[in-house]
Amino acid sequence: ARGHNRALFECWSTVSRLDEFRDQPADFRRMVEQEIVDFRQSGVDLEDQQRTRFAEISLRLSSLGNTFGNHVLDATEGWSEHFEKTAALAGLPEGELATLAENARAAGVEGWRADLSHPCYHAIITHADDRALRRRFYLAHSTRASSQGPRAGHDNNEPIVAEILKLRAEQAHLLGYRDATELKLSRRMADSAGSVRDFLDDLAARARPSAVEQLAQLTRFARDHNGPEVLEPWDIAYYSEKLRERTLGLSQEKLKPWFELEQTLDGLFELIETLFGVSLRRDDSVPTWHPDVRFYRLTLRDGVPPAGLYLDLYARNRKQGGAWMDVCRQRMNIGPRSRAPIAFLTCNFAKPGESRPSLLTHDDVVTLFHETGHCLHHLLTRVDWPPVAGISGVEWDAVELPSQLLEGWAWEPDYLAKVARHHETGQPLPAEWIEALDHDRKFMGAIALLRQVEFALTDLELHGLPADSLSDPVAETAVAAAQRIHARVGVTPMPDFNRYLMSFSHLFDGGYAAGYYSYLWAERLARDGFEMFRRNGLFDPATGQQLRRAILETGGSRPMSESWMAFRGRAAALEPLLNAYGIAA
Repeated sequence: ARGHNRALFECWSTVSRLDEFRDQPADFRRMVEQEIVDFRQSGVDLEDQQRTRFAEISLRLSSLGNTFGNHVLDATEGWSEHFEKTAALAGLPEGELATLAENARAAGVEGWRADLSHPCYHAIITHADDRALRRRFYLAHSTRASSQGPRAGHDNNEPIVAEILKLRAEQAHLLGYRDATELKLSRRMADSAGSVRDFLDDLAARARPSAVEQLAQLTRFARDHNGPEVLEPWDIAYYSEKLRERTLGLSQEKLKPWFELEQTLDGLFELIETLFGVSLRRDDSVPTWHPDVRFYRLTLRDGVPPAGLYLDLYARNRKQGGAWMDVCRQRMNIGPRSRAPIAFLTCNFAKPGESRPSLLTHDDVVTLFHETGHCLHHLLTRVDWPPVAGISGVEWDAVELPSQLLEGWAWEPDYLAKVARHHETGQPLPAEWIEALDHDRKFMGAIALLRQVEFALTDLELHGLPADSLSDPVAETAVAAAQRIHARVGVTPMPDFNRYLMSFSHLFDGGYAAGYYSYLWAERLARDGFEMFRRNGLFDPATGQQLRRAILETGGSRPMSESWMAFRGRAAALEPLLNAYGIAA
């Protein structure tokens, strides 16, 4: 209703036409200009009948997105296996067995229980010696919410995906765009679908030779250790972990004792204070929606009212899987009305037990740093107008820049030597393990990079279909497109029954439609940006303040291309991104 309010649209338009408009502060002008674009892309200029149809589509898409997400959640928790003896779970480390035992207790049963939530699925697919068990879990996981697999037809998202793609294409057509991709890219750093595809195809071409060799190496290793002649998808993670342990002497499980959650949080908060001149203090007097949730006040040294951060860190039943941040409240300072920003940070780490702390994998640590980077982008804003404050108004393909940049410290030897301590002995993480972590970061890196390129190309393909080309059966067309792109880009096998699209929440319930490429687009910026800290010092406050002023404080008040130039002074280089994945530039 707001987007179709022509009187309100005319108010904004009138402001933009005033002579004194050009003399207003840049963030105010940016807000007005972006609001006008929002109105137009909400269909305010359409004729009555088209505007009515546009509104119907918007409401329907909102409902479909919720249904998609609920189906994924129900499918994730709706399939499980119960184990009465640990012999059936041979290969799983003690920590993973404890997670499955806790899952069983939460379900009111004895023994060990694994559903398709990330902690359980990851434990089975990565560590279980029983190949048939791994296959069952891969089959169930890759066919969640689809017409395939052990729960075929239950919580089926295939008709949901088909309708979402049709409606997005129709809505773009109503606004005069060729397809949904063209509509989305009209407000991105990337200037066209062609430039995005060129970027992705270039990455694929650079990564594929290394990925082919990595798969061949993994296959040889499996054969030499009584594995299959040909690796299937349910073998990749298992033998990758074995090869990682053999070649690097390192495993995610082995690293856990050095990354106890509270200790890791302390190290992260100290880093934030050093770089950005802010402090985070816990305040248990603030009510929360669950006893596990905690609240922190973020205080700046220069007298700005404290911002707030909710942390919801542990996995629990009926909680959406994964990790993310979101806006609770935006900063505003308009006349007599002033308020500080508040953010949510959500993860799904294993909850501590009576005598067992919450120990994180290094992957978990990277995730925590990533989401905290998003939160800082929101909480450190100095923009007073909510539509362009914090992460609001930031181009979608640039919004991952602060989060991916903050990840950099989780890999750096000087930082890890300082904060990674054994939770029982206090001993620092061994220097040889820190060195191995850098190799681990690049381990099978080309395969991992190709997987992200594949997802991004599939997304562009699905949302680049014009409305008049989307005839039934659309779901089969989408699956065929995913398989076709995998055949061109990927190197690991993907069975015909795979329906990962039907649980791909980023595309259908997460805001990344025609935007999944944004992770890699922003990662190029982030990797290059982190090179400034490597050059000037990992804990250099001056560089931290430069990042804060140029990017974190400005939010969406100007194009990210301008913020980036203010921070880096030149276009982003590709070499740091390739190096992060172990690929020669």
